[in-house]
Amino acid sequence: MNLPDAKTRAEHRRRTIVLHRTVLKDVESDLNPLAGPAAVSLVERLTRESWAAAGKSIPTYPRQKIPVRFVPEGPK
Repeated sequence: MNLPDAKTRAEHRRRTIVLHRTVLKDVESDLNPLAGPAAVSLVERLTRESWAAAGKSIPTYPRQKIPVRFVPEGPK
């Protein structure tokens, strides 16, 4: 990417951006809340469908080897 072109595009975005204000609606209560085994089953189904829709296989690593790093929250 050409740096001057990137700066020109960034400046154009800053000059032409439009922000829209809105008011959030009240949250509707769930008419069919799930809990326990039904909730876990739904999460499993949605997880499998999401991975399939992405065209990927579900990871097979053990829980102890999850590829994430937990960072403690800093001072408030």
